[in-house]
Amino acid sequence: MKTTVELDETKVKRLMDFTGIGTLKEALDWALTEALRIATLNRIAEHPWTAEEAKAAVDPAYDILAIRRGSVRYSVGSRKKSGK
Repeated sequence: MKTTVELDETKVKRLMDFTGIGTLKEALDWALTEALRIATLNRIAEHPWTAEEAKAAVDPAYDILAIRRGSVRYSVGSRKKSGK
């Protein structure tokens, strides 16, 4: 979606500096993703899930033990990090 908005340049610069994100588009996408994550957590806190909803929300391939061992790769923004 394309749109024109006025942004607080100081906030955008600080966000990019803090996260290491290199472009405005990536910074806005990251900020929207984080806002959605926080809104989702708030909604869950206000309206707790049933056991069925909680089970459906977790990817069956999710392996917490592999993550703890550091064998899973994940990305933050556009940067790749190892799970260590």
